Amino acid sequence: MKNKIITGIDVGTTKIAVIIAESDGESINILGFGESLSEGLRKGVVVDIEKTSNAIEEAINKAEEQAKIEVETAYVGITGEHVKGINCSGTITISNNEYMNPAGEIISKEDIKKVLESAEAMSLPPQRKILHTLSREFKVDDNPNIINPEGLSGHRLEANVHLVTIARNIETDLKTCLERVGIEFDGLILEPLASATSVLDKNEKQLGVTLIDIGGGTTDIIIYNNKSVIHTAAIPLGGESLTNDIALGLTVTLNQAEKLKCEHGLAKESLASKEDEIVIKGVNGREDSKVSQKSLCSIIEARMKEIFYLAKNEIKKIENECNLNFGVVVTGGGSKLKNIKDLATEVFELDIQQGIPNSINGIDDIINNPRYATTIGLVKYINENKDKDLRMIKNDEDLELLEIFKKYYKKIIKKLKLK
Repeated sequence: MKNKIITGIDVGTTKIAVIIAESDGESINILGFGESLSEGLRKGVVVDIEKTSNAIEEAINKAEEQAKIEVETAYVGITGEHVKGINCSGTITISNNEYMNPAGEIISKEDIKKVLESAEAMSLPPQRKILHTLSREFKVDDNPNIINPEGLSGHRLEANVHLVTIARNIETDLKTCLERVGIEFDGLILEPLASATSVLDKNEKQLGVTLIDIGGGTTDIIIYNNKSVIHTAAIPLGGESLTNDIALGLTVTLNQAEKLKCEHGLAKESLASKEDEIVIKGVNGREDSKVSQKSLCSIIEARMKEIFYLAKNEIKKIENECNLNFGVVVTGGGSKLKNIKDLATEVFELDIQQGIPNSINGIDDIINNPRYATTIGLVKYINENKDKDLRMIKNDEDLELLEIFKKYYKKIIKKLKLK
């Protein structure tokens, strides 16, 4: 069997990351990686088409050069406050329409499809659409907690699902960015779903865990129990919020604030030094200044506490539905902040672990870095779910002749570098 090439694009607030990977159906090997500074997004949402397109193109070119492969199609991660998750259920009667079998009828793939469609039959505003239908459990007659009902017999089939919906215009803007660089849009994947695929194992998903992915502009939350997603949410705060707070609180540039956070920042003020003074170079004729590590970390802790308490509020929404036996796993670039586990333990009062991407082969600096949990998770999620009906969004209508012509025209332009 010919190996499959998968490309995933993590379109984040602070970075665009692209991975080109090869899959033989089981294992995945990273062939190329590219990263660029993201300047056209805010809180996970495109606010400047041209800047975002240029950043995507830069990252793709770097990945293509390393992989020695030209990207034609790609999956894109999506997040942001516009993403909403809701738990729904649907029910159908299993019947062959001829006579009532006392033992019930055998449940087929078509029956499963119908009951999922029944669960999706909710009234959505025209500006929103379903991104993922994630089955939580099935119930056959009076038998609950069934993961896969195909082949079982019964009279009544019920599906409990977690629906993830998004704003249509956000999808359209991401498509526009890809079209501008000559890449065909394969589909969207919820970013925390991708992150969970790269850092959580089956035991964590089975026995209950919350994943908190601290990105640049947003913090994503996804909660698992009984191998199923039971809650998703996005908080419009992330590592960039800490940087902005430091810049305002200490009257320094954003670049200086980012450097202070990464080199001297701690998540807990009590662990910082009062005596350790950090010299800040003056800019635009201003004199150098000094700040204690304790003062710096007081700013960082205040914002990180806010993020964690907002995440805790999301956990409280479903606390009666599951036990988080495996506590909380933190990942994303923001999870690299020193002493973050100490602060998280104080807030959540649960076991805290840092999520590191796993089960993928390639570049060590990438596969062992929580900063790239989502990027790696995109290709891993596609590989694991390639045979399932993922409802990963593609165009609602078939490409017409004009659209096909436009797609190849853009590829020619890209090759000739006439953009």
